[in-house]
Amino acid sequence: MIHDATAPELASPEAFEAFLGAFHNGAIPHAEWTHAAHVAMAAGLLQRMPKEEALDTVRAGIHNLLRHFGVETTLERGYHESLTRLWLHVSDAFLHESGLEGMEAVRALVNAYGRRGDLHREYYTYDVVRNPDARYGWQPPDLRPIPTAWRRGALLISTNPRLLHVPSIHAFLTESYWAAGIPKTVVERALRGSLCFGVYENCILVGFARVVTDLATFAYLADVFVLPSHRGRGLSRWLMDCITAHPSLQGFRRWHLATKDAHGLYKRYGFRSLTMPERHMEIVCADVYAKSDS
Repeated sequence: MIHDATAPELASPEAFEAFLGAFHNGAIPHAEWTHAAHVAMAAGLLQRMPKEEALDTVRAGIHNLLRHFGVETTLERGYHESLTRLWLHVSDAFLHESGLEGMEAVRALVNAYGRRGDLHREYYTYDVVRNPDARYGWQPPDLRPIPTAWRRGALLISTNPRLLHVPSIHAFLTESYWAAGIPKTVVERALRGSLCFGVYENCILVGFARVVTDLATFAYLADVFVLPSHRGRGLSRWLMDCITAHPSLQGFRRWHLATKDAHGLYKRYGFRSLTMPERHMEIVCADVYAKSDS
């Protein structure tokens, strides 16, 4: 029975293959279908197939197991679509960030989340989880954005705030044309209030962007940069691909940004000049950082 990384099902690739086979065949005993078993299964499938394909496989496998257990899905128990998707996103982000593979990756994920069956409470309010739309369909988290990461070899894009290197971000922004002189304390507050995307190469931050959003209707894209030493490699486009694909940033009524010279990049993603500028108003304090030390 899987409770942690020392479980016999995780002792070898062969034992793990037998566990995955039992999952696909609906042959895992009900008492052994623990939360840690869910996590281990997700780690195995995400290493073998794209996330959307893994979701289809997980969904079919869990429904098959529930039929084997004689458990009917209701508002109180059974399969939960939104929580299943959340856990796939959490698992996928962990695997990309860790850079681990094979059984080492499976054991690491089980160690990290095998006893965290209550993690969804950090993302969903109780009422949303109990909503039929969340159990039978997809409802994005209403408390915080979904953790997400993408990897290309030594390159990583992650929304994990613990990976951000604030001194590097501040060093760039305080010399930028749009935030010249910005105090480090202001940068720190801005990061805490945003969904941040860090671009890393061999664990070193080389690019950044943040999204200010209500997670429902509106998003403001700000502070986008790639360090000069890493430009010309398509990182800006990859960063924008990841931002626009993030599952917590879908279906919004409006996106907004301001740029002096990157219009060509943003047009690729649907941004245009204001169609009705007479409806938009703003307050601009261009010298705010020159006036304040806070």
